[in-house]
Amino acid sequence: MKINVPVNRRFAVLAASVIFTGLSIYSAATTSDIARRSSEETLKSTAYFIGITLDQAINRMGIDEGLIAEIMKKQRHETIAYIALYDGNGKIALHSNPRLIGQTDPQRTGVASDGAPRSSYVTLKTGELVYVMNIPVHIHGSAAPMALSIALHTYPALEAVRNARLHQFILLIINTAMWALAVAFIYYLKKTDRLQEMARQKERFTALGEMAAVLAHEIRSPLSAIKGFAQYIREKFKDNAKAAEGLDVIVNESRRLESLTNDLLVYARPPELNIQAVALDELITEAIGVVNVGGGVAIERNISVTNGTIQADREKLKQILINCISNASDSIEESGKIYITAEEDKQMVTLTIKDTGRGMDEATLKEARRPFFTTKARGTGLGLPIVDNLAHAMAATLSIESQAGCGTSVSITMKRIL
Repeated sequence: MKINVPVNRRFAVLAASVIFTGLSIYSAATTSDIARRSSEETLKSTAYFIGITLDQAINRMGIDEGLIAEIMKKQRHETIAYIALYDGNGKIALHSNPRLIGQTDPQRTGVASDGAPRSSYVTLKTGELVYVMNIPVHIHGSAAPMALSIALHTYPALEAVRNARLHQFILLIINTAMWALAVAFIYYLKKTDRLQEMARQKERFTALGEMAAVLAHEIRSPLSAIKGFAQYIREKFKDNAKAAEGLDVIVNESRRLESLTNDLLVYARPPELNIQAVALDELITEAIGVVNVGGGVAIERNISVTNGTIQADREKLKQILINCISNASDSIEESGKIYITAEEDKQMVTLTIKDTGRGMDEATLKEARRPFFTTKARGTGLGLPIVDNLAHAMAATLSIESQAGCGTSVSITMKRIL
């Protein structure tokens, strides 16, 4: 069984992030709920204790204005917001603010029918949120039960809730940072995997290239001897048509194999730059002479480069031109044109070879740069791969545009001075 270690590592990072996030959310929610309930219980028990104490004091001492004032002095002011005693009509009998005694509060019209304490959160006119508990009290001499309101400041009791919210905020930041690190780590793993795969491919291609170079070199020498001996015998038997025909096959096939070995050597040989001044028009003329373009193909050239020269590797640029012109010429079945242009833009020069040949469909265009892929009956499939290698060696960019029936355009963009 094959185990993909990089994928397992990425899965482990994602799983750890998900588990940590889930635990954090659960912990934050639980802490917040506990803090809220604890705060409410604290407020409720405090208010109830104060109410019971006041109930006993009022029944023992009667309705005394100084009673609440004394309690307010003894209590911490950060706990009690106010204390008020209402009669059955909502009239204030006692209040921690003596100026309010005797006034009527229409919102305090009695107590609950079941006689149980009622509590709620109320926002004062000052904007402060307080916890209010209304407790029914039965005072000797009163015809109806009265309502004792204990209002407590919520700020001290809600400290735990604020801490829980701070805890949630910190966990949110930690989770965000962890996910960011997880994404960055996964990206790093993927990048590392790609680099490792590229390194492995480079090693394989290097080994294949070395092997191809050795084989091409070893084949070329005996191949030259075979071709030369066949040509010698061909001269001896030139009057024998049948023998001459067989020898011509040997010579032609030897030349084809010789071309293949030469292409293999060019493709596999490590590129070394030899920068010099290159006259483009002269170089194009040499490349056309090597290709020996047929008479039915017209070539038009337009060199729009300052002084008509660039600084580049002459031999590599010549090989690029030879391969591109050869491909263009082969794609033109009877008659057509090849346009060779050179244009400069700031410090860049774009060399373009465009033909009016049969072109390539989308599937062929995708495979065009793959070594040994060819649509020619006797092609080597190394023309464009060699162009791609040489362009890469000169830090140039190769682009190919083609459409079936509309020709092909090959462009090499490079720095004017390498």
